[in-house]
Amino acid sequence: MFDQHIHLYENLPLAGTGIAMGIILILLHLPALLQTDATISVLNRLHKATQAGQTLLAVNFLWLAMLLYDAKSNPLRMELFEFEAMRGILLLACPLVWFVMASMVKENLFARALGMFLIMMAIVPLSAAFLKEPVTRLLIPIWWYPVLTVAMFWVAKPYLFRDWMARFTAHRSLVRGTGAFGVAYGIAIVTCALLFW
Repeated sequence: MFDQHIHLYENLPLAGTGIAMGIILILLHLPALLQTDATISVLNRLHKATQAGQTLLAVNFLWLAMLLYDAKSNPLRMELFEFEAMRGILLLACPLVWFVMASMVKENLFARALGMFLIMMAIVPLSAAFLKEPVTRLLIPIWWYPVLTVAMFWVAKPYLFRDWMARFTAHRSLVRGTGAFGVAYGIAIVTCALLFW
């Protein structure tokens, strides 16, 4: 057992995390703004991207295994508190569950894997922004709470990813507008990180 364990996420600087998040948002949304038709084509094919889903799922379970791996030298180790006795079982289950999902649950696998990835990713910037002083830090949870809600739907009901993408890409102006909003939001976060955080 480790007393008063400080997780790596808790030590992340708000400014650096904000800059990274803002740049990623800009890079992810810029294609929708500049290459709308190509973006629509990619989004319409994603729900069938089984190999991409298997790969992303492997990343998810590797990340989870790092969180579970019990070693003082592991900066990603997380506390399990009353579930500490199950750490070994959960760690061994990671490759098994990945194999079962990757080989037997191939339909809409990318949506499930993406939802899981977003859920695991959200804790990084949210931890960096937790209880920090500048009120502008709220730009981070304001972005991630809706994303987390959508991600949980994709994990539980992955067919919704296909349906939502079909409706979303049916309107070219909506895709471009979303791209513009994402770029603007990323710029706002980077600006706040540089000036206030």
